[in-house]
Amino acid sequence: MRVISFANYKGGVGKTTSVVNTARALADEGYKVLVVDLDPQGNSTLTLSRKNPFEHENTVGRLLTEKDLSTAQCLVPTPAGVDLLPTNLNSYPLVSTLPPNSAKRIYGLKNKLQDLTGKYDLVMVDCPPQIEGALITNAIAASDYYVLPIEGESVYALQGVDHLIQTIDLIRDDTGSDIRLLGALVTMVDTRTSAGRVVKEAIDRYFKDMVFDTVIRRNTTINKANLKSMCVCDFDPKSMGCQDYRSFATEIAARINSFRVKS
Repeated sequence: MRVISFANYKGGVGKTTSVVNTARALADEGYKVLVVDLDPQGNSTLTLSRKNPFEHENTVGRLLTEKDLSTAQCLVPTPAGVDLLPTNLNSYPLVSTLPPNSAKRIYGLKNKLQDLTGKYDLVMVDCPPQIEGALITNAIAASDYYVLPIEGESVYALQGVDHLIQTIDLIRDDTGSDIRLLGALVTMVDTRTSAGRVVKEAIDRYFKDMVFDTVIRRNTTINKANLKSMCVCDFDPKSMGCQDYRSFATEIAARINSFRVKS
Protein backbone atom coordinates (compact mmCIF):
# COMPACT_ATOMS: atom_id res chain seq x y z
CA MET A 1 0.00 0.00 0.00
CA ARG A 2 1.46 3.33 -1.07
CA VAL A 3 0.24 6.68 0.32
CA ILE A 4 0.41 9.75 -1.95
CA SER A 5 -0.42 13.26 -0.75
CA PHE A 6 -1.47 16.01 -3.15
CA ALA A 7 -0.16 19.19 -1.57
CA ASN A 8 0.02 22.88 -2.35
CA TYR A 9 -0.63 25.69 0.08
CA LYS A 10 -2.21 27.71 -2.73
CA GLY A 11 -5.88 27.28 -3.52
CA GLY A 12 -7.26 27.02 -7.03
CA VAL A 13 -4.43 24.95 -8.49
CA GLY A 14 -6.51 21.84 -9.18
CA LYS A 15 -5.42 19.85 -6.12
CA THR A 16 -8.78 18.38 -5.16
CA THR A 17 -9.83 18.00 -8.79
CA SER A 18 -6.67 16.01 -9.43
CA VAL A 19 -7.13 13.80 -6.37
CA VAL A 20 -10.68 12.72 -7.18
CA ASN A 21 -10.21 12.30 -10.92
CA THR A 22 -6.90 10.45 -10.63
CA ALA A 23 -8.38 8.15 -8.00
CA ARG A 24 -11.37 7.48 -10.24
CA ALA A 25 -9.11 6.71 -13.23
CA LEU A 26 -6.86 4.42 -11.17
CA ALA A 27 -9.88 2.48 -9.96
CA ASP A 28 -10.85 1.94 -13.59
CA GLU A 29 -7.39 0.46 -14.15
CA GLY A 30 -8.07 -2.11 -11.45
CA TYR A 31 -6.35 -0.52 -8.47
CA LYS A 32 -7.96 -0.59 -5.05
CA VAL A 33 -7.95 3.07 -4.06
CA LEU A 34 -8.77 4.96 -0.88
CA VAL A 35 -9.12 8.76 -0.82
CA VAL A 36 -8.45 10.50 2.49
CA ASP A 37 -10.00 13.95 2.56
CA LEU A 38 -7.92 16.08 4.94
CA ASP A 39 -9.17 19.38 3.52
CA PRO A 40 -11.94 20.53 5.88
CA GLN A 41 -13.72 22.19 2.97
CA GLY A 42 -14.78 18.64 2.07
CA ASN A 43 -14.79 19.01 -1.71
CA SER A 44 -13.34 15.54 -2.30
CA THR A 45 -15.98 14.19 0.06
CA LEU A 46 -18.75 15.99 -1.82
CA THR A 47 -17.55 14.89 -5.27
CA LEU A 48 -16.85 11.26 -4.50
CA SER A 49 -19.76 10.48 -2.16
CA ARG A 50 -22.17 12.91 -3.87
CA LYS A 51 -23.43 13.85 -0.43
CA ASN A 52 -23.17 17.00 1.63
CA PRO A 53 -20.04 16.57 3.77
CA PHE A 54 -22.09 17.27 6.90
CA GLU A 55 -24.13 14.12 6.20
CA HIS A 56 -21.06 12.06 7.13
CA GLU A 57 -20.93 11.44 10.86
CA ASN A 58 -17.67 9.48 11.07
CA THR A 59 -15.12 11.88 9.64
CA VAL A 60 -11.33 12.06 9.55
CA GLY A 61 -11.54 14.62 12.36
CA ARG A 62 -13.31 12.14 14.61
CA LEU A 63 -11.01 9.32 13.51
CA LEU A 64 -7.93 11.27 14.57
CA THR A 65 -9.34 12.36 17.90
CA GLU A 66 -11.53 9.49 19.16
CA LYS A 67 -9.63 6.50 20.48
CA ASP A 68 -12.46 3.97 20.11
CA LEU A 69 -13.47 4.92 16.55
CA SER A 70 -12.00 2.44 14.07
CA THR A 71 -10.88 3.21 10.55
CA ALA A 72 -13.34 0.65 9.21
CA GLN A 73 -16.22 2.55 10.82
CA CYS A 74 -15.29 5.66 8.82
CA LEU A 75 -14.85 4.09 5.37
CA VAL A 76 -17.43 5.15 2.79
CA PRO A 77 -17.86 3.28 -0.53
CA THR A 78 -18.53 5.74 -3.34
CA PRO A 79 -20.16 5.69 -6.80
CA ALA A 80 -16.73 6.53 -8.24
CA GLY A 81 -15.44 3.05 -7.39
CA VAL A 82 -13.08 4.22 -4.64
CA ASP A 83 -13.44 4.25 -0.88
CA LEU A 84 -13.36 7.46 1.10
CA LEU A 85 -12.43 8.73 4.54
CA PRO A 86 -14.69 11.81 4.55
CA THR A 87 -14.35 15.17 6.21
CA ASN A 88 -16.25 18.38 6.80
CA LEU A 89 -15.62 21.75 8.42
CA ASN A 90 -15.93 20.20 11.88
CA SER A 91 -12.68 18.27 11.41
CA TYR A 92 -10.38 21.25 11.87
CA PRO A 93 -11.72 22.33 15.29
CA LEU A 94 -11.77 18.68 16.41
CA VAL A 95 -8.09 18.19 15.59
CA SER A 96 -7.29 21.56 17.14
CA THR A 97 -8.52 20.23 20.51
CA LEU A 98 -5.70 17.68 20.64
CA PRO A 99 -3.07 18.54 23.28
CA PRO A 100 0.08 20.17 21.85
CA ASN A 101 2.19 17.15 22.84
CA SER A 102 -0.27 14.56 21.49
CA ALA A 103 1.26 12.04 19.09
CA LYS A 104 -2.04 12.13 17.20
CA ARG A 105 -1.06 15.57 15.90
CA ILE A 106 1.71 13.83 13.96
CA TYR A 107 1.11 10.10 13.67
CA GLY A 108 -2.65 9.79 14.03
CA LEU A 109 -3.33 9.16 10.34
CA LYS A 110 -0.30 6.93 9.87
CA ASN A 111 -1.35 4.72 12.77
CA LYS A 112 -4.97 4.53 11.60
CA LEU A 113 -3.95 3.61 8.04
CA GLN A 114 -1.95 0.66 9.36
CA ASP A 115 -5.31 -0.99 10.06
CA LEU A 116 -5.90 -1.04 6.29
CA THR A 117 -2.65 -2.73 5.23
CA GLY A 118 -3.38 -5.12 2.38
CA LYS A 119 -6.82 -3.69 1.70
CA TYR A 120 -5.73 -0.98 -0.78
CA ASP A 121 -3.06 -0.57 -3.42
CA LEU A 122 -3.02 3.22 -3.23
CA VAL A 123 -4.13 5.82 -0.71
CA MET A 124 -4.51 9.36 -2.04
CA VAL A 125 -4.60 12.22 0.45
CA ASP A 126 -6.23 15.56 -0.36
CA CYS A 127 -4.22 17.95 1.82
CA PRO A 128 -5.54 21.23 3.21
CA PRO A 129 -4.31 24.40 1.46
CA GLN A 130 -1.87 25.34 4.22
CA ILE A 131 1.81 24.95 4.95
CA GLU A 132 1.63 24.03 8.63
CA GLY A 133 -0.75 22.52 11.17
CA ALA A 134 -1.75 19.10 12.49
CA LEU A 135 -3.62 18.04 9.34
CA ILE A 136 -0.76 18.66 6.90
CA THR A 137 1.72 17.18 9.39
CA ASN A 138 -0.39 14.02 9.61
CA ALA A 139 -0.47 13.79 5.82
CA ILE A 140 3.30 14.12 5.44
CA ALA A 141 4.07 11.70 8.28
CA ALA A 142 1.80 9.07 6.72
CA SER A 143 2.85 9.45 3.08
CA ASP A 144 5.41 7.73 0.89
CA TYR A 145 5.17 10.36 -1.85
CA TYR A 146 3.67 13.73 -2.63
CA VAL A 147 2.44 15.26 -5.86
CA LEU A 148 2.65 19.02 -6.33
CA PRO A 149 -0.13 20.36 -8.61
CA ILE A 150 0.86 23.68 -10.20
CA GLU A 151 -1.38 25.96 -12.23
CA GLY A 152 0.09 26.21 -15.72
CA GLU A 153 -0.92 29.75 -16.61
CA SER A 154 -0.21 31.72 -13.47
CA VAL A 155 2.88 33.92 -13.44
CA TYR A 156 2.94 33.21 -9.69
CA ALA A 157 2.93 29.44 -10.21
CA LEU A 158 6.37 28.88 -8.68
CA GLN A 159 6.05 31.53 -5.98
CA GLY A 160 6.56 29.88 -2.59
CA VAL A 161 7.43 26.46 -4.04
CA ASP A 162 10.89 26.50 -2.42
CA HIS A 163 9.35 27.26 0.97
CA LEU A 164 6.74 24.52 0.56
CA ILE A 165 9.33 21.90 -0.37
CA GLN A 166 11.62 22.97 2.48
CA THR A 167 8.71 22.78 4.94
CA ILE A 168 7.81 19.27 3.77
CA ASP A 169 11.49 18.26 4.11
CA LEU A 170 11.59 19.64 7.66
CA ILE A 171 8.41 17.80 8.67
CA ARG A 172 9.77 14.64 7.04
CA ASP A 173 12.95 14.86 9.10
CA ASP A 174 11.08 15.66 12.31
CA THR A 175 8.58 12.84 11.91
CA GLY A 176 10.86 10.18 10.43
CA SER A 177 8.71 10.02 7.31
CA ASP A 178 10.12 8.59 4.08
CA ILE A 179 8.08 10.98 1.94
CA ARG A 180 9.63 12.07 -1.36
CA LEU A 181 8.46 14.15 -4.29
CA LEU A 182 6.76 11.96 -6.87
CA GLY A 183 6.45 14.81 -9.34
CA ALA A 184 4.94 18.14 -10.32
CA LEU A 185 1.63 18.03 -12.18
CA VAL A 186 0.92 21.01 -14.41
CA THR A 187 -2.80 21.80 -14.39
CA MET A 188 -5.12 24.21 -16.17
CA VAL A 189 -2.58 24.81 -18.93
CA ASP A 190 -3.05 26.14 -22.45
CA THR A 191 0.25 25.93 -24.30
CA ARG A 192 -1.33 27.70 -27.25
CA THR A 193 -1.02 30.97 -25.35
CA SER A 194 2.27 32.74 -24.77
CA ALA A 195 1.61 32.85 -21.01
CA GLY A 196 0.96 29.12 -20.95
CA ARG A 197 4.17 28.36 -22.81
CA VAL A 198 6.29 30.66 -20.65
CA VAL A 199 4.95 29.23 -17.37
CA LYS A 200 5.30 25.62 -18.57
CA GLU A 201 8.90 26.28 -19.59
CA ALA A 202 9.64 27.81 -16.18
CA ILE A 203 8.15 24.80 -14.39
CA ASP A 204 10.19 22.44 -16.59
CA ARG A 205 13.40 24.33 -15.78
CA TYR A 206 12.64 24.26 -12.06
CA PHE A 207 11.60 20.61 -11.68
CA LYS A 208 13.44 19.09 -14.69
CA ASP A 209 12.63 15.37 -14.99
CA MET A 210 10.29 15.53 -11.98
CA VAL A 211 7.58 17.16 -14.10
CA PHE A 212 5.00 14.63 -15.22
CA ASP A 213 4.74 14.24 -19.00
CA THR A 214 0.97 14.47 -18.73
CA VAL A 215 -0.48 17.94 -18.38
CA ILE A 216 -4.06 18.69 -17.45
CA ARG A 217 -5.27 20.98 -20.20
CA ARG A 218 -7.62 23.84 -19.44
CA ASN A 219 -11.09 22.84 -20.61
CA THR A 220 -14.65 23.66 -19.71
CA THR A 221 -15.71 20.06 -19.19
CA ILE A 222 -13.68 19.77 -15.99
CA ASN A 223 -15.26 23.00 -14.74
CA LYS A 224 -18.75 21.72 -15.57
CA ALA A 225 -18.04 18.41 -13.80
CA ASN A 226 -16.80 20.31 -10.72
CA LEU A 227 -19.99 22.38 -10.67
CA LYS A 228 -21.99 19.15 -10.70
CA SER A 229 -19.71 17.67 -7.99
CA MET A 230 -18.80 14.81 -10.30
CA CYS A 231 -15.61 13.20 -11.59
CA VAL A 232 -15.01 14.30 -15.17
CA CYS A 233 -14.97 10.70 -16.47
CA ASP A 234 -18.46 10.23 -15.02
CA PHE A 235 -19.65 13.54 -16.42
CA ASP A 236 -18.21 13.03 -19.93
CA PRO A 237 -16.03 9.94 -20.55
CA LYS A 238 -15.03 11.19 -24.03
CA SER A 239 -13.88 14.61 -22.89
CA MET A 240 -10.36 15.97 -23.03
CA GLY A 241 -10.34 16.25 -19.24
CA CYS A 242 -11.17 12.57 -18.81
CA GLN A 243 -8.44 11.64 -21.31
CA ASP A 244 -5.87 13.74 -19.44
CA TYR A 245 -6.63 12.23 -16.05
CA ARG A 246 -6.61 8.71 -17.47
CA SER A 247 -3.20 9.44 -18.95
CA PHE A 248 -1.97 10.86 -15.66
CA ALA A 249 -3.27 7.85 -13.72
CA THR A 250 -1.27 5.53 -15.96
CA GLU A 251 1.83 7.69 -15.58
CA ILE A 252 1.61 8.06 -11.80
CA ALA A 253 1.21 4.29 -11.35
CA ALA A 254 4.23 3.68 -13.58
CA ARG A 255 6.33 6.22 -11.67
CA ILE A 256 5.44 4.67 -8.32
CA ASN A 257 6.42 1.24 -9.63
CA SER A 258 9.67 2.68 -11.02
CA PHE A 259 10.53 4.30 -7.69
CA ARG A 260 9.85 1.05 -5.86
CA VAL A 261 12.23 -0.84 -8.14
CA LYS A 262 14.98 1.78 -7.68
CA SER A 263 14.63 1.73 -3.92
